[in-house]
Amino acid sequence: MQTKQALLTAITEEIRHLQTLAERIEASEEPDLHPLSELAELLEARRKALDLNAADVGELCGISPTTYRAIENGTGNPTLRTLEGIGSVLNFRIWIELK
Repeated sequence: MQTKQALLTAITEEIRHLQTLAERIEASEEPDLHPLSELAELLEARRKALDLNAADVGELCGISPTTYRAIENGTGNPTLRTLEGIGSVLNFRIWIELK
C-alpha cells in the first residue's frame, strides 16, 4: 500500500502532465481533423496518452467497457452522442462536414 505522500506526489505529477497536455492543445491554432476511418486508432492513442484503460474510459463516459473496446477496435457502431461522451473524456470533439 502506498503512503499518502506517495499518492499525493503521483497525483500532483499527473495533474502537471494533464496541464501540459491541455496547454499544448489550447496553443494549437489548427484543428486536428481526421477522417472517421482513423477513429479507432485515434481513440487508442488518446486513451494511452492519458494513461487510461478501456474500462476507465467506458465508466467515465457512461458506456460499458465492452462497448468502448468495440469502438476502439473499429467493430462498434457508436451514436454521435456516444462519441461526444467519449470525446469529453478523451478531450476531442466530433466535427461533421456534409458535402
